Amino acid sequence: MEVLRDLEILILSRCPIIAVETYEEERIEEGLKGVAAKLGIPLFVWTVTGGLERAGEGNPIYDSKHPLKALGNVTAIPGEGIYLFKDLHRYWGEAEVVRQLQDLARPFAKDRRALIITAPQITLPPELEKLAAFFRMDLPTEKELKLLAKNVVKNLSREHRIKVEISSDEFDRLVEGMKGLTLFEAERALTKAILRDLALTRRDLEVIIETKRELLEKEGVLEYFPPEDGMAEIGGLGRLKRWLAKRKKAFTPEAKRFGVPPPKGIILLGVQGCGKSMACKAVAREWGLPLLKMEPGRLYDKYVGESDKNLDKALKMAERMAPCVLMIDEIEKGFSSTGSSEADAGLSKRIFGRLLGWLQERKGPVFVVATCNQIAGLPPELMRKGRFDEIFFIDLPHADARKEIFTVHLKKRKRNPAAFDLGALAQASEGFSGAEIEQAVVSALYTAFSRDTDVDTSLLIDELKATTPLSVTREEDITALRAWARGRTVMAS
Repeated sequence: MEVLRDLEILILSRCPIIAVETYEEERIEEGLKGVAAKLGIPLFVWTVTGGLERAGEGNPIYDSKHPLKALGNVTAIPGEGIYLFKDLHRYWGEAEVVRQLQDLARPFAKDRRALIITAPQITLPPELEKLAAFFRMDLPTEKELKLLAKNVVKNLSREHRIKVEISSDEFDRLVEGMKGLTLFEAERALTKAILRDLALTRRDLEVIIETKRELLEKEGVLEYFPPEDGMAEIGGLGRLKRWLAKRKKAFTPEAKRFGVPPPKGIILLGVQGCGKSMACKAVAREWGLPLLKMEPGRLYDKYVGESDKNLDKALKMAERMAPCVLMIDEIEKGFSSTGSSEADAGLSKRIFGRLLGWLQERKGPVFVVATCNQIAGLPPELMRKGRFDEIFFIDLPHADARKEIFTVHLKKRKRNPAAFDLGALAQASEGFSGAEIEQAVVSALYTAFSRDTDVDTSLLIDELKATTPLSVTREEDITALRAWARGRTVMAS
């Protein structure tokens, strides 16, 4: 593994203390066994319950459970070695432990001797920060997950008659879906999926996605949305639909083999109520990807440093769920105040900078869809090519699109669109947004129900006449938005 090669280089570089953030103790221990064997030096492992022992021997050194005594034994062991300490981060409050680490750092730096500290999160005491190298253990690679999946099927087949009803490409897609899980999480999710019906099928991907959804709920920084309406259920937006359809298969293993890079994302600028949020959800449904929603306002915290951590946590979770669609709703509300450093001690500017860096450098296939109502509030560097693929402008729907919107909402409410004069409805709803048209249909249903009758064209027209659309109440704002979008964006319809 490339990650273990990096760890090997740190050991060869005479780093005396290496702090490794990981949830996978077994994985780092197995990796270090390989590194130790390659370098021809012994590996010792310490836990607070077992004490210090040479890996694989099962014979702990007497009276070595307390870290101070274990570190004393480490100092006394002659020759080169790698020492994996799993619970040491719980003892930073003991001055003797920190002092002992400081004392062994100097002799360790002269030879191939390294003390590895592991924990899900590590904050070193100030005395050790300059002596230690920080190393983050990446999540399992696709190759590791593929091997795991094959082993799970093989092991379960020894106890049960497992039916394998999945093609090679579907198996690759299943493995792709496990990316972002630890080996333990992936093994548990796949075992659960197979034992459910004693078969390995493409439907098992749903169990993997459900496992990821549970992880999201625990973190609490992103919302998970189940699949809803597809693009066919959204009226208008023909040019946007065609753009998305062309990229529908870009996240598949076949696309990777063909050399097609995954698309980065789009900004949906437009008039309120014209379907920006609905389009985000529809993209995920059409592409068969999970949809995650980030509300920028939820990232900010009153405690110093917590807002930065919340953003980092959200972006890491998005990459764990990849391939996925990440919706940043009303992005201008959370990332427009780049000049507000005096008001918030530079927090907005710092958060914005972190987001920009991630948008440019992200490794996982996360398709970002950012909705925006006020483009003037967005910094120009956010809209540079490379961070987003395109900016689409969603205007008020034209006549044909309004017919489609009426059709969609009438069908959704079990009414036959052919029984209505769609041309008359489109004419009566000029200047209406999709949300306003839907509300007119809902209002007409209430009226018809109260009159003990059914909805018809005339009743819908009456509801439209009783409504003052946003195009009238906010005419100046919409005109300015259209003027900005002209020549700078791609029209969605």
